[in-house]
Amino acid sequence: MPTVCAVYGCTNKTTNKSVSFFRFPKKKKSAATDLQKLQEDQRNMWLKSLHRVDLKNKQVDAMRICSSHFKSGKPACYTNNKHPDWCPSINMGYKTNKGAATTPDIKRYHRATKQMALTPTILFPNDLENDTVVQSSAVVAVPNSNDGENMDVSKETGTSTSTTITMADIQTLEQEVIRKDFLINKLTSEVNYLNLSEETFNGRPKMLAFYTGLESMDLFLLILEEIKPALTSSNQRLTEFQKLLLCLMKLRLNMPFVYLGYRFNITCGSASIIFCKVIFLLEHAFKKLIYWPDREALRYLMPRSFFNAFGNSVAVIIDCFEIGIEKPSNLRAKAQTWSSYKNKNTVKYLIAITPQGVVSFISEGWGGRVSDKHITENSMFLKNLLPGDVVLADRGFTVSESIGFHFATLKTPAFTRGLPQLHPCSIEETRKIASVRIHVERIIGLTRSKYKILNGPVKITTLKHQDDNSCLLDSIVTVCCALINMCSSIVPLD
Repeated sequence: MPTVCAVYGCTNKTTNKSVSFFRFPKKKKSAATDLQKLQEDQRNMWLKSLHRVDLKNKQVDAMRICSSHFKSGKPACYTNNKHPDWCPSINMGYKTNKGAATTPDIKRYHRATKQMALTPTILFPNDLENDTVVQSSAVVAVPNSNDGENMDVSKETGTSTSTTITMADIQTLEQEVIRKDFLINKLTSEVNYLNLSEETFNGRPKMLAFYTGLESMDLFLLILEEIKPALTSSNQRLTEFQKLLLCLMKLRLNMPFVYLGYRFNITCGSASIIFCKVIFLLEHAFKKLIYWPDREALRYLMPRSFFNAFGNSVAVIIDCFEIGIEKPSNLRAKAQTWSSYKNKNTVKYLIAITPQGVVSFISEGWGGRVSDKHITENSMFLKNLLPGDVVLADRGFTVSESIGFHFATLKTPAFTRGLPQLHPCSIEETRKIASVRIHVERIIGLTRSKYKILNGPVKITTLKHQDDNSCLLDSIVTVCCALINMCSSIVPLD
């Protein structure tokens, strides 16, 4: 059923395609308090313009007003209460009084808007904090003297002008200078923020942690000091600080190189080259942070939870994690990287952490199809074991014989295969293992959440081996693990 315009005497219906119809403004509960006030005021103005006091809210929600009652053909936004079309004002079915003020013209409104745009603005310190702008003239008025002193009379025009400057005028000028200096400092800080220079992060540890994942600027500068000599010869448009920041932003937020190029005002190719170079430099400088600690150090700093469950003989906790990759075009590579567990193409890594929560071993990347047992036996992990060490793992690591060859012990949760139920001793042993083995999954989860590039999917080009037989993805994983070791451990010692 067609709807008729709510204005008295208007015969336009919704069947008329040449006329548009608009609903009455309605206060939205999700809007802010000040915006709700504007919405309610606009709704009341619409009702007032109809001159109908018999309407109720339920009736108003079903009514419409056509475009012929607006000067521009449509209503203005509720936030623009100075616009002449903030409420309907044309052909409203009644005549206005001769002495009543008429509604402003649409052309007059546009002229006033342009004039306001040309009016200079002064930002005061309090206004900057409250996100408000005060419109005012940039001319400081000098009050005229009424006592007749110091008056210069122009002989040509016959008009009198004042030349007296009081202390109040001087204080006003000083305030203007202070305000302008504050504005200049504010603009300078904004420019530094856009450039992402070292001054941008001064006094902003949360901002540094968001972009890089590091806990302090001192740690960032320490890393920069190690690789700074090798960064001076590449891409002089960026400083050494910005090059390292670009690399860490890619690891931390997994931003596209196109965005990083726009952010640092360089090309996409230059951003990719800088990232690869910095990654290899970081791997070369900090790969030594991933090492197998001495037995004496492990036992001396053994956390209380491990000591109560297994004494001081636990050496490492091992697990595997997978990183999604793009689907390879080669059929053999597609089959080798397919993971039935993740149901996609992945690259698998073996990781080992100490009871203190430090990454002590990270393997090279393997196809997602490879089993956990194959990676453990064919990586360099077993060579690090000493006689008497205890290794904690999940049920999928069926490598007890391989670890036994090194006179070490593998402890995994018990199986119920072939048994109606587990023995009470096995249940208690499984609980002990599960209570401490969870830390390796916490470290993996922390690494993935802090450096989102490990969540994948990564491009297939990162798996290509370089001239020195190094893989970019392996270097990325190594650097991320080394950076995790630089941060505070999540495993409590007490």
